[in-house]
Amino acid sequence: MLAIAAAALIALAGIAARPRPPAPPQVVGPRQTTAEQPVYRFRSARAVRFRCAFDSTVLHACPARYSKPLDLGSHVLRVRAIGRQRTQSRVVAVRIQVADALAQLHVSDAVTVGAGAGVPAVLNGAVWVPTTADGGIARVAGGTVVARTKAGQTTADAGFLDAAVAGGGAVWSASDAGGTVARVDPVSGAVTTSFAVAGRPGGLAEGGGAIWAFHFLQGTITRIGEDDAAVGRIDVDGARATGIAFGAGSVWLLSANPNELVRVDPLTGSTVGTIAIKPPFGLRHALIDTWWLAYGDGAVWATLPNYNAVARVDAISGAVQYAQIRYGAPFGVAVGGGAAWVAAARGVVRFDSVTAAPLGAVSLPAASKSGFVSIAFGDGAAWATNYDRGTLVSVTP
Repeated sequence: MLAIAAAALIALAGIAARPRPPAPPQVVGPRQTTAEQPVYRFRSARAVRFRCAFDSTVLHACPARYSKPLDLGSHVLRVRAIGRQRTQSRVVAVRIQVADALAQLHVSDAVTVGAGAGVPAVLNGAVWVPTTADGGIARVAGGTVVARTKAGQTTADAGFLDAAVAGGGAVWSASDAGGTVARVDPVSGAVTTSFAVAGRPGGLAEGGGAIWAFHFLQGTITRIGEDDAAVGRIDVDGARATGIAFGAGSVWLLSANPNELVRVDPLTGSTVGTIAIKPPFGLRHALIDTWWLAYGDGAVWATLPNYNAVARVDAISGAVQYAQIRYGAPFGVAVGGGAAWVAAARGVVRFDSVTAAPLGAVSLPAASKSGFVSIAFGDGAAWATNYDRGTLVSVTP
């Protein structure tokens, strides 16, 4: 009996010696904010350190003063105080709403156009949207699909993207899987000519009396004359193309790995110069460093999905300006109406096309998969497609 009593006393002494757990932490900081990286401070009696996480139940070590870049929308910050001998408090959860301070753009109701909605083109009061899955192109007018044309190859592979552009009084549609570029009559909607080109024509540009196609992750450029329908080819050594544009008398080719902008003489096919793309931001994704290109108002604009950023390159000086966006990875870009319109996974951002200052933004509905988007400008609006949802919306100031 004496032994049992002694053991009980020892156990009680051990319990008495164990320190009290820390108090539940107080979280000091904004619950509603427009800051991209708001700051939070944690306080707790008897705490020696903290563990926390945004939008996860798996906590990690955090300093008492903690901040992290946050996307727009709702977030939950969870915090736990840790005391001596690994005692711990309960988890405190704080809801935080991050809003954009930019002026809100206006977005229309979505029009369902078809699976794999690609890069649109605007001509004669209509928006022409390639539908990659069935190799078609949908004509949208008055908020509805009024006609469909078979322009490319049907594919079930989500890795392809069809693209359209307006030029020479026609609509041109590139079939990424089919290796063709189709000329579509904007009045009848019929394909008048289909050109066989190099594999994977990933996107189109118009200028200098021709339609220009880049070929995805290749150094090949295809030229199709708008008047004579002559097909030519330019090879750019070392390029892995992701975008193309025409402006200031040059063809501009965007390349990934190396991340650079290549300027090509459209008459000789020779490379005039290259401009390195080196955003001063940390990586945010593991997608692809460069994606799309557009020219307007004396500059070339490139989207940089892995950095949540865009680059504006002055066509004369070659000076590069970078800007990050807060709507996820940007894919599409178009220039028109004195602005550059950047389409990202969760929204569209409007920049001044000369100064690169952000002018406005709007959130788009959450995507069902990747949120992969494209955009074109025409008839006073930007037109954004969602590849996964198969939809088209207009965005205006």
